[in-house]
Amino acid sequence: MKIGVTCYPTVGGSGILATRLGVEFAKRGHEVHFVTYERPVAIQGGDPENVHVHLVSVLEYPLFKYPPYTIALASEMYRVSEQHDLDVFHVHYSIPHSTAAHLAREMTGVPYVVTLHGSDVTILGSDSSYLPVNSHTIDEANAITTVSRFMVDEAYSRLGINKEIRVIPNFVDTDIFAPNSCKENYLGNGEDVVISHISNFRPVKRVHDLVYAMKMVSRKDPGTKLMLIGDGPERISVERLVKRLDLEEYVTLTGFRSDVANLLKCSDVVVLCSETESAPLTLLEGMSSGLPVVATRVGGIPEIIKDGVNGLLVQSKNPEAIAEKILELNSDPEMRRSLGEAARETVLEKYTAEKIVGQYLETYESVTII
Repeated sequence: MKIGVTCYPTVGGSGILATRLGVEFAKRGHEVHFVTYERPVAIQGGDPENVHVHLVSVLEYPLFKYPPYTIALASEMYRVSEQHDLDVFHVHYSIPHSTAAHLAREMTGVPYVVTLHGSDVTILGSDSSYLPVNSHTIDEANAITTVSRFMVDEAYSRLGINKEIRVIPNFVDTDIFAPNSCKENYLGNGEDVVISHISNFRPVKRVHDLVYAMKMVSRKDPGTKLMLIGDGPERISVERLVKRLDLEEYVTLTGFRSDVANLLKCSDVVVLCSETESAPLTLLEGMSSGLPVVATRVGGIPEIIKDGVNGLLVQSKNPEAIAEKILELNSDPEMRRSLGEAARETVLEKYTAEKIVGQYLETYESVTII
């Protein structure tokens, strides 16, 4: 099958998932064409076999205050479809990708599948400036998927979608994200408990809550260190908060890292403190690495984490509750071990490429004539 993929190529769960999925298709002999404005971060350093990257060029012109990327994207999707005789386009994150795919289909007849990932429904997608076109071009897709049952409910209630929406969960490479001993001490002296958090530092991730929680933890257990992995709009304010709370000794901000799997191997606990989530990839990465997870009871997270079985759930916007769970895990290595093992087993049972990739191929086959 010849598959076109459009996504955000930079840091973010939707783009990383889309890229990993495309590479998995290519491994299985399918021809994959990424159409986007930059090379996806997950395939830097050359195209894998059966993978092709087509970059969108946007004309700069004095008339434009905001260059019309959606039109340029649709034009490139049209060109790639015609030149490579694509069977289907799969667009990840609807804004503006479903609109571009809709335009391209009008010109080529190539069907498109849209996967909803989160804020394309809950934040941006339901904003009045995007809602009419976003909901229309999602509803007009040949098939719609999303990553959790929570997202199905949100799409129906917020966007008024009429079509069936299929849940296909995220997945991780369980060979890369695997339990292992740390080969390098990134933090502390090798005996400290290392807490890790991975995000794009957007307000919805509520990284400040974790810093406040860390202040409480450091008072009771100074042998705990926090590693904040990633970059984004709130990183500077988080750095300022760390300094204001006198936590430089306990908190390290790594910035964007491509070796997240290695950093997780040097971690003891993963914490997510988001205000809302669809089905965070970082959650699955931590679980696959055999780590106990403390996460907020929001969005699609409870579909993955069963409190006290394969992780711990806390109320959102509650640094005290986060600190309490961290301290509980710090004091009980056996609990860390058992929760981590159960987390790894959950991923192996439900969230591997072998479990997920075929579901997308079935979706493509349902909308194409090969």
